[in-house]
Amino acid sequence: MKTKRWKYAVAIIFMMSVLFPFGAPKSDAASKYVELELQWKDGRINHIQTLLKDGVTYGSFFSLGSGAGLNWKMEGENTAVLSGYNKRVVVRMGSKIAEVNGRKVDMGREPVWYISHLYVPIKFLASALDGELANQDLKTGKVTVTGLSNYKDTFYGSVMGYNYTIRAATGDIEITNVYTGQKNSIPLGIKDIDVNTHDLTIDFKLTPKNLLVVTVEYTNRKTKDYDLYTLIFKNQGLIRKSAAHGLMEKFEILKPDGTIQLMDDQNLRVIDDGSGSVLEVTAR
Repeated sequence: MKTKRWKYAVAIIFMMSVLFPFGAPKSDAASKYVELELQWKDGRINHIQTLLKDGVTYGSFFSLGSGAGLNWKMEGENTAVLSGYNKRVVVRMGSKIAEVNGRKVDMGREPVWYISHLYVPIKFLASALDGELANQDLKTGKVTVTGLSNYKDTFYGSVMGYNYTIRAATGDIEITNVYTGQKNSIPLGIKDIDVNTHDLTIDFKLTPKNLLVVTVEYTNRKTKDYDLYTLIFKNQGLIRKSAAHGLMEKFEILKPDGTIQLMDDQNLRVIDDGSGSVLEVTAR
């Protein structure tokens, strides 16, 4: 019976919302739900309903894992896995022993399947996601978890039939033709991408003479300084690339006179639209 329930959970998990919103319609066992506040290192705060069973508060394994930017999958019939950049969490039905990055951890209780969600003790799950159970209100049952990490490791953009992907593990930008599947990788030099402290955005601009300008901004949320990576393509071929670090002011790449500005850590280059030729170089 447990195996059938487990397979059923996997089949319909995509049809469930990633997180139960607080105040959503309650099931016939709604008295078993309590409020859970999730505080993330990247600044997010979520309020959801979570399961209280036999005096133990549980968190949704797949939902919190998705919120942390981790991918989930099944390994066999009774093993659930969350994995991503530098993080792998494994739990097994019928076992209190989990694995976090290869290290065995006693969760205290076995996983629980309830209303289409797999639940594990929230104290364990918070710790596995580098957070901690900060407070539990004995009157209301509300639990507050702080310091949860985001492990998102892949960033996407798409334009003109091409997908642009940046992976934290390499810091390169991978360009894929959506029609042929052909891939090309270009080193950017972004090191140690951390979405808990920084924002990463990919933007696209087409010049009047059909050059494609791709910009990647990696911004420190606290200090507001950012690194700017710029690539210029002509007929899908890379013709110019630059990287400038520690910028504080907004930098305009496309100038009113129709030229393109490229900045690196030493120089400012003025590029001709259309040909991509360097018209002028000045020291910063």
